[in-house]
Amino acid sequence: MSRKLIRAAGAVVYSYAPNGDLTLLVIRDRHYAWTLPKGHLEPDEDEATAALREIAEETGVICEIERLLTRVRYPVYRRDTWRDKEVAYFLAYAEHTRPIPAIDEGISKAIWVADSHVVRMLTYNQVRDVMRLALEVLYEL
Repeated sequence: MSRKLIRAAGAVVYSYAPNGDLTLLVIRDRHYAWTLPKGHLEPDEDEATAALREIAEETGVICEIERLLTRVRYPVYRRDTWRDKEVAYFLAYAEHTRPIPAIDEGISKAIWVADSHVVRMLTYNQVRDVMRLALEVLYEL
């Protein structure tokens, strides 16, 4: 018997600080984990639209999707049952504006982090892998 699939979308959002340094947007979520902005798809919403909406809701940052980076699938335990969650992660660009964390959504911080520090700051292994992939793409540009 297959488990119900929970679909979500988010992005590695990058920008350039006023001094020209590459920075990446990270959040601290309700579990006190440093991670990427993401969230569930609404009915009839495509992944890219969901990612843009969730980033804006969680951080106040308006960005542009550039490309799909990867999809990550992992099991989650909710409401006394195991489910599979699949997150589509995009690469997105935003102007370097001050993020505003959505406290009411459990986001306690939203900050721009230097590319040299961001991977080790992230809490989850799969999110670190997504960030490494994004940095490879960005360094090729």
